Amino acid sequence: MKKILIIADGILAKNFLSRLFEAKSNSHHYIIIAQNKEIIDTQMNFENFSFYHFDPTSFSKLKSVADGYFSQFCIITQNKADALASYENLRRISTKTEIVFMNIWEQDDAQDKIFSADKHLSIVDVRDIAASRLMDYLPDVPVLADNIGLSEGEIMEVKVPIGSAYMYRHINSIQQKKWRIALVYRGSEIILPKPSVMIHPNDTLLIVGDPNVLQNVYRSIKRERGQFPNPFGSNIYTIIDMRVMSDKRIAKLIDDSLFLNSKLNNKRLIFKILNPTLGENLDRLKAIKDKNIIVLMDYFARDNSNVKAEIARADVGLLVSDDEYFFKFQRLFYETKIPVLKTGKISLQNVRQGVILGEQGEEIENQSAVIMDCCTQLDIEMKFYYFDSKNSDTAELSEHFESISNLFSKRIIIENDEEKNPLIKLKGSDDLLHFVMFDEKFTHTDMFAFLSADMNRLYKKLSGNSQLFVPTSE
Repeated sequence: MKKILIIADGILAKNFLSRLFEAKSNSHHYIIIAQNKEIIDTQMNFENFSFYHFDPTSFSKLKSVADGYFSQFCIITQNKADALASYENLRRISTKTEIVFMNIWEQDDAQDKIFSADKHLSIVDVRDIAASRLMDYLPDVPVLADNIGLSEGEIMEVKVPIGSAYMYRHINSIQQKKWRIALVYRGSEIILPKPSVMIHPNDTLLIVGDPNVLQNVYRSIKRERGQFPNPFGSNIYTIIDMRVMSDKRIAKLIDDSLFLNSKLNNKRLIFKILNPTLGENLDRLKAIKDKNIIVLMDYFARDNSNVKAEIARADVGLLVSDDEYFFKFQRLFYETKIPVLKTGKISLQNVRQGVILGEQGEEIENQSAVIMDCCTQLDIEMKFYYFDSKNSDTAELSEHFESISNLFSKRIIIENDEEKNPLIKLKGSDDLLHFVMFDEKFTHTDMFAFLSADMNRLYKKLSGNSQLFVPTSE
């Protein structure tokens, strides 16, 4: 959660705060300094907001509140002298914190010089914004980019934050269905979105597409590390069918699910119990008192046909199943479009290494942030085995993994072999978490998979290990 300080005064500040309250954002903590109490609507819900009432031109008072780490300062005041004095005080407190400054006045040359030298200052000129909006109503005048098209949100500008899942990814690795990256802004540079362009932290993306899709893309770009199973969903969902699973299989599923719940950043763990049967496992589930662990008993369902609809309603981001059940119902799991963790022979607590096997970089790069996020939370090392029988150029892939390892502060070991398939080396292991790109071909019987050089098709050779099937975008 980031801390943002807002110095507010005047009618524009009052309208801004009203819209901020209505947004009901609970992702950050806002500290509001307002000399005039009347700009705050006392009817609003003030969760995640702190309020102070004093003159922000007083350095000692301002320092007592703003001394510490803040991700951003905002100055929204109607008095020029107060705004400039507040800016100077904040810069005395921190020279590098980003400041958003609302400007409604003419600045002298001396002030322009100070502002232009401040690399961490963004000036919002209200006069320019109002003039641009009014120009839209005049005949024969070109429409500016901020109001092109339907004005329904089909054009969006998004700044890529540090920690975003989009950082250090090549544009050709990002699945863009019903939307496109139109331009990349890096500082004062405009970059055309060629497939080989890598997105850097603090880049601004101009994206276009279906307005509803863009809202999801925006949330995905803003999603930071340490959030898995997001962006797929918030909860873990474990399917247990007591009619077809042995007591040993059920006990292990319970253990592995509880371990995941203790490690991952999920909100709830949901146990879905089909055909409940009296015994030690059922007693154990009924005895769970954690309010964030839900046990759903289904005494009447003859099969799992209703599970898919329930998963969609329950904001599920990770499904958990065991070996036999997953392979029996692969089509069901695939159609959920959610990552599926198939447990292995040993307990998840004893898994020591996350492994990616691949021959083509794009599909792996597409989900690498999710994979690294998972490994970081589970505190296991990460290895990428790249079988390059075609002697292709792997520079882009290496660049991507090196960058994303720096992002997660976690080393990725890359092993590239032109002759020896790494499956031969790993086949006898049972302490791996094997990441598999989960696409539609897994729902069909693949009689000739053993002849393939595509290691993703050979995933069953490591089926004794835990495997996380990550859905690919179509």
